[in-house]
Amino acid sequence: MVYITGDIHGGIDIEKLSGKHFPQGKQLTRQDYVLICGDFGLPFLPTDSYPPGTFLPNKYARSSQKTYLHWCKWLSQRPYTILWVDGNHDNHPFWYDQPVTEWNGGKVNIHPLAENVIHLKRGEYYKIDGHTFWTMGGAASHDREYRIDGYSWWKEEIPSAEEMQHGQDTLAAHGNQVDFIITHTMPQCLIAPALSSLFPTEPTREYLTKIYRTTAFRYWFCGHLHIDKTDRKHRLRVSYNEIVPLEQFMLEPVRFSR
Repeated sequence: MVYITGDIHGGIDIEKLSGKHFPQGKQLTRQDYVLICGDFGLPFLPTDSYPPGTFLPNKYARSSQKTYLHWCKWLSQRPYTILWVDGNHDNHPFWYDQPVTEWNGGKVNIHPLAENVIHLKRGEYYKIDGHTFWTMGGAASHDREYRIDGYSWWKEEIPSAEEMQHGQDTLAAHGNQVDFIITHTMPQCLIAPALSSLFPTEPTREYLTKIYRTTAFRYWFCGHLHIDKTDRKHRLRVSYNEIVPLEQFMLEPVRFSR
């Protein structure tokens, strides 16, 4: 089984994975998956991942690290496997420095403190539970002015030109066809028709518009917007608090969305 949900923001929104809010999780195994559409946030601050016992400069940093270690242990005790793409509120330099391994056809990072937590990297193509997935993390932060460069905000939140090209090349190698697309933000071209909203353009969403128009897929899943909404016309699911089973989106045939 595969389930999809939205951002957890470290410990802020992680309770959605608890047995109280997600009782189905108690019956799952490591061969079942909960997929988080970005803003995983563990670690977040650079000091979170310092070795325990390291002198930290202030009470806030010590508290943040303690919270990080607590939730990593908590996640390692979940019976299922947790998959996630990065968002804009993730410590990108930390993950770029982690070992890269092959998993289910694509490149991943395994969380150093929780082996059942797997980061699906940008522009990769995986086969999971009998279905194919293409992933692209990243998005532009709208709260950048309230954050500190290199401490609580990182320029790597926007995929690089190389990552974007890699994503296109990966899809091309598979005939520009995939069952499910997993991203943090959504294509710019869908904001008005799917959400009846207007958001400024940004590079990640513009890139995802190209992917949307050139790729045949069943369904697109994203987070970032802090809402739960399914737009069946455009085959888009925006997730936040709800945890939905992938099986309810499997009947849609693979087709282009031009």
